[in-house]
Amino acid sequence: MDVEGGDNQRIHLFAPEFSFGFQGVVDDLNLWTHRGTRGRTEDLMEHVNRSSEEGGIDLIVFGTCEFDMNHWHSALVDAWNARRADDKFKIVCVVHNVDDLNWQRHIPFWSRRNAIRLLPIADHVAKGFRDRFALQADSLEPLWYSAGYDHIPIDVHVPVLDIPNLPVKPLPRALVKAVIQGTFAAERRNYPGIFKGLIASLHEDPKAWGYHPLDGRASFVPDPDSPIPPFRLLLVGSGWMEIPAELAYVVSMHTHLPYHDFYQLIASCDIVVPAFADNTYFSVQASSTVALATELQVPILVTNRTRRTYGYIDDPRAVVTRPAAMPEVQALKALRTGDASSFLSSDPADIGLPIASLPSIGEAVEDMMREGWIRDTRSWQEWKEGIWRRNREVAEKILRDIA
Repeated sequence: MDVEGGDNQRIHLFAPEFSFGFQGVVDDLNLWTHRGTRGRTEDLMEHVNRSSEEGGIDLIVFGTCEFDMNHWHSALVDAWNARRADDKFKIVCVVHNVDDLNWQRHIPFWSRRNAIRLLPIADHVAKGFRDRFALQADSLEPLWYSAGYDHIPIDVHVPVLDIPNLPVKPLPRALVKAVIQGTFAAERRNYPGIFKGLIASLHEDPKAWGYHPLDGRASFVPDPDSPIPPFRLLLVGSGWMEIPAELAYVVSMHTHLPYHDFYQLIASCDIVVPAFADNTYFSVQASSTVALATELQVPILVTNRTRRTYGYIDDPRAVVTRPAAMPEVQALKALRTGDASSFLSSDPADIGLPIASLPSIGEAVEDMMREGWIRDTRSWQEWKEGIWRRNREVAEKILRDIA
């Protein structure tokens, strides 16, 4: 948790050995400072089955309830039933996806006992659960309406860490490196659309990107005489995908990185491109990319819809806001060159009217260009401190509820 209680507080951690060097992150951030046990996952129930006089647990926080609740539910029910009426425990479910339904069949048991609360990692996930619970609370089925769904507490806790030793980037500088972070799958990120847009823009204006014209070559090659270093798009995540030959020198893939290298690579970039493929990350599921980018102090290229959806990034200190009518590749080109005229004069719908004919879009482009894409360290720190303050308030509320 974000807060530390009194002398009698013990915070235990039950988890498998961290992979990809995450233990180093835990050590660097001094995350594990509380008096308590650092045990194996299978040791959890040994502590839950104790009474409070024996040091038994009175609050369980599951980091991924979609998996944890299915695994532990039966054992937790036995432990609950075995403990005295005045010595029960409560469960906090960190949740990521409203439509992950399998574990939700266990909610009524704990809701009827006033023993569960949800802790989504983004505002729209909280809203999704509130809407779903309101619907279930209004059900005509006694099994559902008697479960008290509309009384389940739901708060938001954003997983933004205070990562140390972030790279200091020189000023002035050009937009050279953009990154898409996530699984290499077209159903998760719009890789085909980004590739198609990049190829078209490189054909149209290779100089803007720092590349030579194709001129019969299979790939666009960097122009060493470019006044701005050639643009690079980094794909950071897991899996494999085929990169179009034209983009062989533009796009690079980075997988299986230890956490330290993973953080350093993304933090070295100038901007994060979400490239969400569908509505999933706007309606029911939280993208870890959003929290990752902001904790590494790399602005995210978003629309107003993204800002409103995630809530905590609805702040110009954390994002670069492009008009929804402006594709991501066009926004990157404009921010890189400082010139959006080619987009404003374009007629993508081929209806004889340029984009600039709609003043509201032109004004939104001007706003994006005026705000730019560089965010200073002080602004980032102030923004993150606001996130951490709200996180602490949520943690304090949860602890008060079990006091």
